[in-house]
Amino acid sequence: MSRISEKQAYKWLMGQLSPTRSWLMASIALGLINGLLFLAQAALLAKIIHQMVMEDTLRESLVNDFLLTGGIIALRALCHWGREITGFRAGLIIKESIRGAILNKLKALGPLVIAEQPAGSWSTMVVEQVEELQDFIARYLPQMALAVMIPLIIIVVAFPMNWTAGLIFLGTAPLIPVFMALVGMKAAEANRRNFQALNRLGGFFLDRLQGMETLRLFKRARYEHQSLEWASEDFRHKTMQVLRLAFLSSTVLEFFASVSIAILAVYLGMSFLGYLNFGSYGAGVSLYTGLFLLLLAPEFYQPLRDLGTHYHAKSKAVGAAELILELLNREESERHQGKETLALEAPVSIAADSLTVQGSAGGRALLKDLSFSIGAGERVAIIGPSGAGKSTLVNTLMGFWNYQGDIKVAGENLSDLSMDNWRKRIAWLGQQPLIIHGTVYENVSFGRDLDESQVKLALARAQAMEIVEQLPDGLNSLLQEQGGNLSVGQAQRIALARAIAEPVKLLILDEPTASLDSYNERLVLDALEAIDPECTVITVTHRLKQIDSMNRVLMLENGQLVADGSPQSLKQDSAPVKAFMAGLKGSLDDE
Repeated sequence: MSRISEKQAYKWLMGQLSPTRSWLMASIALGLINGLLFLAQAALLAKIIHQMVMEDTLRESLVNDFLLTGGIIALRALCHWGREITGFRAGLIIKESIRGAILNKLKALGPLVIAEQPAGSWSTMVVEQVEELQDFIARYLPQMALAVMIPLIIIVVAFPMNWTAGLIFLGTAPLIPVFMALVGMKAAEANRRNFQALNRLGGFFLDRLQGMETLRLFKRARYEHQSLEWASEDFRHKTMQVLRLAFLSSTVLEFFASVSIAILAVYLGMSFLGYLNFGSYGAGVSLYTGLFLLLLAPEFYQPLRDLGTHYHAKSKAVGAAELILELLNREESERHQGKETLALEAPVSIAADSLTVQGSAGGRALLKDLSFSIGAGERVAIIGPSGAGKSTLVNTLMGFWNYQGDIKVAGENLSDLSMDNWRKRIAWLGQQPLIIHGTVYENVSFGRDLDESQVKLALARAQAMEIVEQLPDGLNSLLQEQGGNLSVGQAQRIALARAIAEPVKLLILDEPTASLDSYNERLVLDALEAIDPECTVITVTHRLKQIDSMNRVLMLENGQLVADGSPQSLKQDSAPVKAFMAGLKGSLDDE
């Protein structure tokens, strides 16, 4: 990672702290109180030992001092517990905020961006990488303040007692942060590479796990096993690089702190023996002063050592933030930032004029100068060979592609509409039905406030009530992830029920029966025919039965509109449609 990107990531992380500033201040305050209590504890211990050794004070007369020392220790434990709680709360708030920002960004960018990486990579970012921010927020940031305040207080206390001890503290303290900075230059880059390897491994593993049966059928399990082994070895290698830096930094920091304490101990020992007679302003070093300073020495370096320990958390957080920031900085479609809204009951007509869509990074045009119109309530099939631009067209209508030209929906420019408002009028169903681990009710309602009667009505309209009746607990029956306890046809009908559970004015279907047998295809088609006649339906399909049931057909080739008309007229008059239909009849997909 370059220094510029490190600074940007760190600045962005610091900019996320506003919601949790009070928790961080509480953590710092508790740490400072803990440090002040230690000063009192050290003074009491030095006083007790000095009185017992040098003044022959009876232990019975020191009971109050012992009790006070015990009370201070208990208060310090309470402060430490409070720091853990406040730090955890601070980290939790920031993690929730950043996870929400990531998910909202992915929602705004749409399925085209999500498809660029495997699902495992996105889940790794949302779970693992965001989790790495916890120690940075909960421990490193408060420790930064304490690493300045507590040593400064100890120096202020030490100098009036012994200026030599104060100079030892002052002279040796910078060694620790200087070495931390040197290690940190390499640590952030190592952590960034480690997160990238973890993303690759997570995405690779999840994809192969989901396709395990297919890999076995095509005898590719051994090859994928080797590929997984290579990805795991790459992650292991990069993890060991991070750990090597962490252990190296911890060892050297402990070394510097130990040497510094030893220097002070040697000075005090020589002073007790009478070999050194400077530093105490001519008064000599008493046992109380020596013990007090020796007890302060570990505490003086402890905040710096803790900061060094947590510095690794900073490196991990910066490495994670750099990858998160790359996603959050991606530009959304500039053509879809409007604020206009449509009435929920408004019928949806679509008119495109000179519609052109460019590929990413200035690539070839995916759609070229398309002009067509679709009336409200019309059933339209979009056909064409693979790569013709069918999916690009429907994704553009849903607001996931930038475009040139004009698109009007219900008489309004699509670019002027609020995408949240527009998408509330759209339902979409693809060829791979999404089934989550949850009940039938949860799969149909999908987070919406639907009552049981609405869910049952949607299932009935989707020809799916027979599925529910066969399940042991009806609507409360648990469905497995990706529909493991359903057939593809059953899963598709559950997904269709989800799409039509609430009234919509535009239904977009992307190959909804591509993976179905004739029985399930017929059930899905029957369900589609029963949809509200005021709902506009656009279907991307290669199935002759679906094409024949449509009012209109739009045929695309190489991103261009080559045919537009009714199925019957195009079969007679359009050469491209005739050739396409002949190919469908000869394919194995249709019986």
